[in-house]
Amino acid sequence: METPAKTKLEASPTIRDNSADRVFSVGIVGAGEIVSRTHLPVLTACEGIRIDYVADKNFEAARSLAGSYKLCPVTVTDDLAELPQTDIVLLAMPMIARWPYYELFAERGTCVLAEKPLAAGSADAEQLCSLYPEHSLACGFQRRTYASVELAKLLVAKKWFGALRSISVSEGALTTKTGADSRFYDDAASGGGVLMDLGCHSLDVAMYISNASQAIPVQQRFVYDRGIDREVEAHLTLLTADGECDLAYFVSWLQPARNTVELHFENCTLLLSSRPSQEIEIRGGNDRGSLPTLTAKRGGAATVYQAFYLEWIAFLDGVRNRQASKLSARSCLPTIRAVEDLYTAGKLNP
Repeated sequence: METPAKTKLEASPTIRDNSADRVFSVGIVGAGEIVSRTHLPVLTACEGIRIDYVADKNFEAARSLAGSYKLCPVTVTDDLAELPQTDIVLLAMPMIARWPYYELFAERGTCVLAEKPLAAGSADAEQLCSLYPEHSLACGFQRRTYASVELAKLLVAKKWFGALRSISVSEGALTTKTGADSRFYDDAASGGGVLMDLGCHSLDVAMYISNASQAIPVQQRFVYDRGIDREVEAHLTLLTADGECDLAYFVSWLQPARNTVELHFENCTLLLSSRPSQEIEIRGGNDRGSLPTLTAKRGGAATVYQAFYLEWIAFLDGVRNRQASKLSARSCLPTIRAVEDLYTAGKLNP
């Protein structure tokens, strides 16, 4: 059934220029918590865009959310071609239902920022990347925008503390909710669990900082509940341009964790919070006590909202200049493969 919102919206032309004053039209598909709590507040603060609609299969959810921002609500029907055409779309819906949307938006020439996970596996993700110019498809690993993560990546690349020897990741709490719309992650058929929902972020941080091209599972332990992974402990080998780097990895919804990423060098360890921060703590080797912290004074996110804002700014700048951003889907492929390989290893050798 056609909604009144559809009659009010005119199709926007696909992006054909990269002029500095171009205003991009944005559509939002999915009216869940991640959109209401973070994306919409952030998008309303972004310049150079116009939000045209919020769409969901549940029209009441779309109408309620859209009404809060005086936007047009749209019902997602079986005929996806009825969705209004925009320059850019935020895709924030269950992963298992996304493929027809990806195909539609690729055919239209619409740029897409997809909430993670991009796809169920690396084969699907690689096929998706082949449908889009690299600048026009991004995946929401917004921790790459954290000030501490950007600083750590620079320190590792410049070898300020020598070669990176190993990384330790520990994240979690006694909970089943991580800020996203958790109903999808209590359904085994959705393919979601603690690794796919929460753990992929910290795994991506480790790979992003180390510039790893691959993560090979060596040993792993999965704790399942009704077919859903609730805790994962693993050792992986990261393959980087500077050689192999060990990764000790722990993520849990069943017990508290340190919520840190530790970078181990020969004579010191750098500690990053799993939360947005400008600071990195330095600890001397052999328990020699703490040293002063390093602070990223320029750029990078220090709050969750800043992280989502910088995610959008990076993506929009990439679209405007036709250049891949740090969140391009293709740059996220190593993390997607790592998650898939870890799940496969856990099923073969739990």
